[in-house]
Amino acid sequence: MACPIHDKINLLLHRRGLLKRDLARALGISPQTATDICKGRSSISIEHLRRLVAFFQIQADYWLDEERMEPTAADEQAVARDERVQELRETGLLDVDKPAWLFERLRKFATQHRQEFVDEFGEPSPEERRVLGFPAQRGGSVGRVEPSMD
Repeated sequence: MACPIHDKINLLLHRRGLLKRDLARALGISPQTATDICKGRSSISIEHLRRLVAFFQIQADYWLDEERMEPTAADEQAVARDERVQELRETGLLDVDKPAWLFERLRKFATQHRQEFVDEFGEPSPEERRVLGFPAQRGGSVGRVEPSMD
C-alpha cells in the first residue's frame, strides 16, 4: 500500500495537535496551499521537504519512503544531529566569510579565559569540552585536598 506524503503530513499534524495554518507558517506558504498539500492536490518542493524535516524533526528519508506510514525512532534520532547544524546556521556563524577561522578564534579566546567561561556558564559537558578544546576532566586525586581523619 502506497503511503503518500500528504497522508503522512496529516497523520503527524493530527498526532501533534497541530493545524494546517501551523504547517503553512512552517513551510512559508499560504493556508490555502497548505490545505492543497494536505489533500494531495499540490506537490511538495525540495524547499518544502527541507522545512518539513525541520518542522516535524523527522528526516527526509521517511517523507520519501512510500512504503511506510509511521516514522521510526531512527528517523527522529538522525534529525538530532541535523538540528545541531541548523542551530549553528541560525546563529549566523556560517554566514561569515570564514566560519572555521572565526570559530578557532572564539575557541582560543574561551581556552585563554577558561575560568571566566566556567564562572559564567558552568562546567561544560564532555562534548562541549572537546569542541572548545578544554582538557578532559580527570577522575584522579592529584591536587585534591582530602579532609583529615583527626
